[in-house]
Amino acid sequence: MSKEEMQGNIKKYGWHFLFVFDPNGEHQDFSYTIGLEESFGHPEIIIFGLKKDSAHAIIADIVEDIKSGVTMEPNKKLGNVIGGDFEVMFKPIIPNAYKEYLGTAVNYYCKPFRALVMF
Repeated sequence: MSKEEMQGNIKKYGWHFLFVFDPNGEHQDFSYTIGLEESFGHPEIIIFGLKKDSAHAIIADIVEDIKSGVTMEPNKKLGNVIGGDFEVMFKPIIPNAYKEYLGTAVNYYCKPFRALVMF
């Protein structure tokens, strides 16, 4: 993925999807957004442990909610986020974990931004 590709997605859709995986299988796969803070004033979203297509589908649904004005409020159980009878919770990511887990977003923003992990 090039920086231009990422910037093009953010300009066109308001966000970019990034899937991070360990080809050796030693670390958990995860996915996150870049651009939500800039485009919608909402923290970026990170999800662990899902396959790429599943993570993208869930994040895309969350982004549609965000575009319509919904805020994924941290530290509260939320229903109707991923469908079914599931409840999820979003928790703020501690700042010293940003570089390790959100490195591409850190490089994109070059300034402080917010991020939430979905449980």
